[in-house]
Amino acid sequence: MSYYRRPADGRRAAHPPHTRIGWTTGLALGLAVVLVIAMALLNLVTVDKVLYRPAGVHDTLGEIDGQPIVNVEGLETYETSGSLDFLTIIIDGGPRSDVTAWDWLLAELDPAVDVFDAADIYPPDVTAQEIQEENVQLMTQSQLGAAVVALRATGIEVPEEVKVGQIIKGAPAAEALEVDDQILSVDGTKIDNPEEVRVQLQEHEPGDAVSFTLLRDGEEIELDVPTGESDPDTLEPDAPPRTIIGVYLASDFDLPYEVTIDAGNVGGPSAGMMFSLAIYDKITPGPLTGGKRFAGTGTINSDGTVGGIGGIVQKMYAAERQGVDYFLAPAANCAQVVGRIPGDLEVIRIENFTQARDIVEALGEDEDITVPRCS
Repeated sequence: MSYYRRPADGRRAAHPPHTRIGWTTGLALGLAVVLVIAMALLNLVTVDKVLYRPAGVHDTLGEIDGQPIVNVEGLETYETSGSLDFLTIIIDGGPRSDVTAWDWLLAELDPAVDVFDAADIYPPDVTAQEIQEENVQLMTQSQLGAAVVALRATGIEVPEEVKVGQIIKGAPAAEALEVDDQILSVDGTKIDNPEEVRVQLQEHEPGDAVSFTLLRDGEEIELDVPTGESDPDTLEPDAPPRTIIGVYLASDFDLPYEVTIDAGNVGGPSAGMMFSLAIYDKITPGPLTGGKRFAGTGTINSDGTVGGIGGIVQKMYAAERQGVDYFLAPAANCAQVVGRIPGDLEVIRIENFTQARDIVEALGEDEDITVPRCS
């Protein structure tokens, strides 16, 4: 049986025309297929890379999950305005996650993302749990240091004990010092913070023995502590060698007031400077920012020194995307800042808490000041 039907006028019906694809369209479709296949393959391959990406922005004067980030008990507090933002980054790769070849390719094309070899970021055999525990500990130390600096900036006395926190394997002082030794003096100079120990050590050549007075198990003792030379790879180019003893120093504080900081699940030490500014703002009359929006990053030592951090570029991008007025960057990160500032972000070079506070206050009051910048 045939289903072909002749038209009523008796003419033969034309067959439907064949559809032809132009060579340009065919090429585009072919390339699209190749791209999809390449993407699929690249997503199956992992690479030993670590990616730093911009992440969240949080106002230290505000709240997280309905709870104030900074809270002070037992001391009068005041209303604030504006914001003092701290910034976070996302780290992909290493022990905590995989980075695919496709992730790596996209990261190389994104100016807001930095790519590192995993071996340059994480020590061998470190676990995700160990990284998390260290970040929590560093955040706790950062918060304590911020409270100390802010309270001292208002004239409140906060006693500090400098102790040996950890001894590096094979350190020059490994046979002389013990963990939890309290350092009372170096070369007869009273020690009030860890930086003073470092300063006194630089009065000696590497290899010299330096006189330490310690408190160990409740007994005061005097020791001649051997020194060594710092690893040249840890110094700036052309910097002279530093005299070291090979230990990490830690401080114990006796806070006269309860200062708590709740930063959610954020870890690491890089919000220290912004925490210290927020605490100071809350315990002093008048808003420090003048209602303006400041963001920044940097560790904080108990003497107020602001230290360098990782992910400075990603934090600048996060701040620029949020439209902050000013960004406070550690002086130690200037080499990474130059040439990488996104958009019209105004980046200010910061060395210590006092400088940061004074600049924020002056800009908040619309004073015509010249601010330091990385160059």
